[in-house]
Amino acid sequence: MEELIEAGCEAGLSPAEAEDWTWGEILLLVQSRERALRRQYQALSVIAWHHALITAGAVCGRQPEAVYREFPFWEQEEQNRLAAQDYRAMMERLAGRGGEQRG
Repeated sequence: MEELIEAGCEAGLSPAEAEDWTWGEILLLVQSRERALRRQYQALSVIAWHHALITAGAVCGRQPEAVYREFPFWEQEEQNRLAAQDYRAMMERLAGRGGEQRG
């Protein structure tokens, strides 16, 4: 019982609240925290993997993609908006270079 209360406190439950909660409620809180941490660590492992790929590519002379293309944490709408910004900036740079060459 003490271990469960301790785990509940680590999950954010205050000692005073732990006295009012049932064992099942505390266990549910602890299990949900563990699932949330597992998802967070899984996301961090994806980041580490992609970072290793980017680093290896850089060593081989590959230019990295935009971060929103390299990592799978952006929704499609966000990716589209960021890609549009990238293309707009590229077109503005190209338009600026064209003016310099003519003048």
